[in-house]
Amino acid sequence: MTRDVRRYDVVLVGGGITGLMLSHKLSRLGLRLLLLEKQPTLASGPSTRNEGWLHRGSYHAGSIRDRENAVQVARRCIYGHEQIRAFAPEAVEDADRTPLVLVRDVDRVQELTSRWDEAGVWYRPRARAAAVSSFPAADLSRAAAIFEVADVSLNTRMLYRKLYTSAQQGGTEVLTGARLERINGLEASVVTADGQTLHVEAGLFVYSAGFGARDLFRDFFKLELPIRYWKSHLVVVPRLGAHGLFYVDPHEAAMMHHGGYSIVGLNEDALLCTEPDYNVIEEKAGNLHRALERLVPGWKRGTPFTDVACTKVDFSPDAGAARSLNIAIHEPVPGHICILPGKMTETPFLTDVLTARLYERLEDGLIAKRPCDVLHANLTLHRREPSHAA
Repeated sequence: MTRDVRRYDVVLVGGGITGLMLSHKLSRLGLRLLLLEKQPTLASGPSTRNEGWLHRGSYHAGSIRDRENAVQVARRCIYGHEQIRAFAPEAVEDADRTPLVLVRDVDRVQELTSRWDEAGVWYRPRARAAAVSSFPAADLSRAAAIFEVADVSLNTRMLYRKLYTSAQQGGTEVLTGARLERINGLEASVVTADGQTLHVEAGLFVYSAGFGARDLFRDFFKLELPIRYWKSHLVVVPRLGAHGLFYVDPHEAAMMHHGGYSIVGLNEDALLCTEPDYNVIEEKAGNLHRALERLVPGWKRGTPFTDVACTKVDFSPDAGAARSLNIAIHEPVPGHICILPGKMTETPFLTDVLTARLYERLEDGLIAKRPCDVLHANLTLHRREPSHAA
């Protein structure tokens, strides 16, 4: 009996921001796509369990220790910030209120602004009196310097819905509650939410499944990818002020606002863990509460709040290295590509780089080749031709 096989150019595994953005971009190039998400809803992991902070380089230029790496990540965040704002301007929140950046350590100010200048980060010094009037509930006395920056809050659900709609309009097939059951080369079996088994074939498989990627490659390819898990915490409270407010110093609070609520995180609090989960670690949540108390004294009095834990991932062959915020694109098995965005705001940069690579491998020849494409094809063919010794 012949099996009914569905054929795609690319099967995308993981329906968070990376999978959604990649499906949006690849579908607009005319590729036939299948997007698989094992959860019943899209973007149910780190893509929504965050501050909803559309970075524009100001934080990472200062928080990453290595200057070259910091400037690189900041530039990619600026690239992503501008692309996301252009694609979904309606998802931007508090667009008319610039956030305030606080610098605790006076010795860091000159280096920080130098990095901002190199990366192209927009900033403007803010007088302390003006900053206090913008956020009366905050204690800004520990800040050696205060700046305005161009970061904004983002309604991530609205962004993801728009990416999903665009991908669907481009012909992407999306299956939620679906899981991979078997992989053999570039063929796979998929079990759908209603228990049906689909047989699929693709030119490439791309995995943007976050912390699920390690298990997938272990289960199907017997490979241990150097993916690490990092747990961080947030607290959600009724809105504390009009403007976003964050330190660039370690172990201080950073907050962005969404409607009537503030989402607050703790800088550089990520804890390396052996297994991923969303269980709150009380000690870590307490550290965040104390940092928020330093920034907004009395925030806890009579205020309802919710602690949230999130597990994010990085790709690092050196298990003892600091957490990496760089993008990662790896093909440990031919035709099976694992990708990690580093930060949400870096996703446009990651997906543009990968889209260009995939297009070169999958394009159908309808568009005439450029001279550089012809040379590349000739060189590739020459390298593949067997050599014959005299």
